[in-house]
Amino acid sequence: MTRLQMGRRAIAAVAAVAAAAVTVPLRGARAQAQGKNEGKNDGQRDHDDRRDRPAAGGALIWARNETEFAQALQSGADDNYVPMFDPRTKVTLTKTITVRQRKNDGSPWGANGNFAKVAWAGTAGTDMIVYQGVKGVQNRGLFLEKFSFYGNGYSGSPCGACLKLYAPDGDEGSLYKFTLRDIYTNYGTYGIVLEGAVFEGLCENVHGENHRKDGMLMQHTNMRQSNRGIVSNVQLIHPNMSRNLGAGIRSVYSVNAAFGSFILNAEAGIVAPDGLRVGFANNGENTGEAVYVVPSNGYGSNILYSEASTDGTTHAREFVDGKWKSVGKPQLYLLSGASDINQTGNHVATYGNALGSRAIRTVK
Repeated sequence: MTRLQMGRRAIAAVAAVAAAAVTVPLRGARAQAQGKNEGKNDGQRDHDDRRDRPAAGGALIWARNETEFAQALQSGADDNYVPMFDPRTKVTLTKTITVRQRKNDGSPWGANGNFAKVAWAGTAGTDMIVYQGVKGVQNRGLFLEKFSFYGNGYSGSPCGACLKLYAPDGDEGSLYKFTLRDIYTNYGTYGIVLEGAVFEGLCENVHGENHRKDGMLMQHTNMRQSNRGIVSNVQLIHPNMSRNLGAGIRSVYSVNAAFGSFILNAEAGIVAPDGLRVGFANNGENTGEAVYVVPSNGYGSNILYSEASTDGTTHAREFVDGKWKSVGKPQLYLLSGASDINQTGNHVATYGNALGSRAIRTVK
């Protein structure tokens, strides 16, 4: 055997050992414990399984109940880091989890759900998870991604908000430079709520579906007081807000919304009472009377290169007492708004009963 052949075999052997060493930790605590638990009774097996669970300081956090889940979220705030959950995490909440960060070092903090599933079984109208600003702490860098929320509104009593960023004390307790990404919410009263001094944030690929009111709600607080909280400078990239009994998004002015999808909302795709800085390349299909409802130009509103598609008859309905009840109007326009709004490159696509209808047009 040549030296070259011996060298190649040695390299292959080392690679095989290294691969085995890398694979073992990825199996997770439960899989690793199975062999040790064989032949034990259920009580002893459960005890050992709990003992072998990953701790909050490990690579992945496998929270098995709402207490462990809440502790993990709070640890991200307390220790200024972004914990990552095991993808098998599936918890049911019976009360609100409120996370507050009392010291911020400027680095990102929050949580990576790794597509953890969070369901609601608490009191109707009560929020599921609230990240709340703390007065005197500049809570910057909140980062939340990859969570799936079920608000229990299909067969039970819906939660309030599935996820809320809340800063009621104004700029002294603001939440800013935040990121929400790959967040899925459904069957609550609201999906995602931004309330108070919540600003300079990015929401990318956020979803709100089948909520009793809005898929996403933004609102200011304490407008006539010294500690007013203003939601502003929010960037929405591919918001997917559909089949809600209110609006897809109920927005403040200082928002750029792009590449969104709004299907079968009762009120509209985007409702912006005080104007909308930019709505760009959004699509709405049979989603209220108009995709955009913007009654005021605000500081200058721009609706650009968006599309409405409609058959002129399909609209939002709700199944109540065994019957379908209309809760919205058929879509007729892309924009219902102030006459001085800048709108460019928009159009309406018609099909079915709407083909050739003169009642359907781009602007109301």
